[in-house]
Amino acid sequence: MLQRRAHRAALLLAQRYGSPRHRNKADPLDELVFILLSQMTTAPSFGRVYERLKESTGGWAHVRRMPLRRLKSLIKDAGLSRQKAPRIKAILKKVAADFGKLSLAPLRRMEDAAAERYLTALPGVGVKTAKCVMMYSLGREVLPVDTHVWRVARRLGLVSGAVPYARVHGALEAVVAPGDRYAFHVNAISHGRAVCTALRPKCRTCPLRRFCPFPTTPRLT
Repeated sequence: MLQRRAHRAALLLAQRYGSPRHRNKADPLDELVFILLSQMTTAPSFGRVYERLKESTGGWAHVRRMPLRRLKSLIKDAGLSRQKAPRIKAILKKVAADFGKLSLAPLRRMEDAAAERYLTALPGVGVKTAKCVMMYSLGREVLPVDTHVWRVARRLGLVSGAVPYARVHGALEAVVAPGDRYAFHVNAISHGRAVCTALRPKCRTCPLRRFCPFPTTPRLT
């Protein structure tokens, strides 16, 4: 039953939002840095910072060699530069040491579990970030869960509110079919921003309202 509900939700959300890419990158290392810059900031800010970083440095090899103070200055507008700059440099150093070049292309030859283990072993990379890189850049049928996806999934009853975030990726992948995961992820983000908001969700205009239990159950943010 949950699998059918998830499939129906994926179809209806795709019809409403059209499965946007959210400006994600085809190259896995580009995508990883892009996501790291996006954390705890706004889309216009981190998108602008990412483009400036790519255009002004000549590539990740230059970023790896540049002084930490310079990198902090370049990404300051994305917020948390004191945490993000050393993290980016540490990741670039480890990738170069592991693969002999600044590229995550070797992940394309790995199985999903191995690629996820490698990515989550990098400094500051969690499961959601790893799965985003795998989904957007490696074409894997995984399901990253951010705050919007988590909220939509809980309100739909696809995962219990008692499931801790550390286990939610596996719990949601168990009910969302592999072929639906990309659409569910990207469109649930759009839906969570536009309709299924944390406060005052617009349930009357929701395309999922006919089978979503949320409007008749206690409010879950």
